[in-house]
Amino acid sequence: KDIAASLNISVSQLKLVFREQTGTSVIGYLTDLRMKEAKRLIRENQYNFTQIADIVGFESIYYFSSRFKRITGMTPTEYARTLRQ
Repeated sequence: KDIAASLNISVSQLKLVFREQTGTSVIGYLTDLRMKEAKRLIRENQYNFTQIADIVGFESIYYFSSRFKRITGMTPTEYARTLRQ
């Protein structure tokens, strides 16, 4: 809403233009960014998964884990294991 207002366009118009330009939805794009950051943080191995979930904006470790698995095909733990092999 805030972005649309700052551009002086409607929310639906912003969604349409964003999808046309990026090939994905605003939510899909933001989720992708959050997962990329989560992967980076897991690779750094400085935070536990609860902290990573919080850093990337998930209120629940359970929801973070389920979204991570849905998008990457593996849980955060499985992803971390692949990095250590």
